[in-house]
Amino acid sequence: MKTENHDRIAEITTLARTHISGRADIYDPAQPFPFTIWAEMGKTGMLGLGLPREYGGGGVGYAGLVAACSAFVRAGRNPGLASAWLSHTLIGRLILANSGSEAQKREYLPRLASGELTAAVAISEPNAGAHPKRLASTARRDGAEWVLNGEKAWLTNGPIAGLYIVLAISEQMRERKQFSAFLVPRDAPGLTRTDAGSVDFLRPTRHGGLVLRDVRVPASSLLGDLGQAFETISKPLREVEDVLGLGMAEGGRAALLDLLTAAIRDADITPSEEQFGLLGGLDAAQSALHILTNVLSEGLDQGPEYDPTGPLLAARRLSRQFLTDFENCLKSLPVPENMELLRLFRDLTKSGGLASSVDRAKQGKLGQSLIRKVD
Repeated sequence: MKTENHDRIAEITTLARTHISGRADIYDPAQPFPFTIWAEMGKTGMLGLGLPREYGGGGVGYAGLVAACSAFVRAGRNPGLASAWLSHTLIGRLILANSGSEAQKREYLPRLASGELTAAVAISEPNAGAHPKRLASTARRDGAEWVLNGEKAWLTNGPIAGLYIVLAISEQMRERKQFSAFLVPRDAPGLTRTDAGSVDFLRPTRHGGLVLRDVRVPASSLLGDLGQAFETISKPLREVEDVLGLGMAEGGRAALLDLLTAAIRDADITPSEEQFGLLGGLDAAQSALHILTNVLSEGLDQGPEYDPTGPLLAARRLSRQFLTDFENCLKSLPVPENMELLRLFRDLTKSGGLASSVDRAKQGKLGQSLIRKVD
């Protein structure tokens, strides 16, 4: 097994170095999504890495996916494509493989594994985020069909997806909303793609939104149990996505250190004692974060009862501090400007900043529970 994992990481590293590293064009918003790279990822088995083997996947656990993501970003120096891959992987492994019927799994999982099909999850809505009390999209049963209406935003891979997993209110009893998930094809009448939730970083990943106006799907498009989608899909997706995102951040930090130390050597700079201390502090922080990331990813493999909240918040806080310290270190060293390094730093900083408000709210809840504890 160790040999298999080593070979897999080596293949992913070679793919990223060969097809991604050093390519400035994939950051250009005017350029289309690089489907040629996506196809190479499908050929190497990376797109199906976490899917069950019986559906054409690699059967890799969450710890293996985190390691693959870290290696991919470190070698390719582009967290954007890793973000597209993470979303693609989680939809197949966490959502379709767990909640799909046998017919749905047979139809979609092999196509996801090969890269023939890309899917996107549609939960968040404009001016509402993913908060269940604010979500308003609806699903109404009409004979043998469901009729969907609403707007969605912030869909990772939304503009390139051929299949959407749409969460909508299927029933409301007083103030309690019950959400169901539906499989909606890209060409469904009444479905329109929009720019809602598009972002200016993490290229070449594309983000966008949907408008659904009386979109009709057959009853067989229901994914999982009726009325249970928020508990079985939305909540687990957020937790697992956050942990796997640590692999992307880990690879990005390692790439930053690789680029910075290479620039120091190439410029024949001899750092001062203080500057060596800054570099050593970054390396120590990266080592600590690597341990935390491993603990969290291995915890996910234990099962859904694992609660990653505490160590996840700590890891993301330390990662943001790493980026602050890295910026200070970079300013103190007279290295030539490196666009690859600056783009990578920007992407990591912006993506890390998106979670800061959510993290503060979770830390507040942890603090409240700490005060309430009784000896």
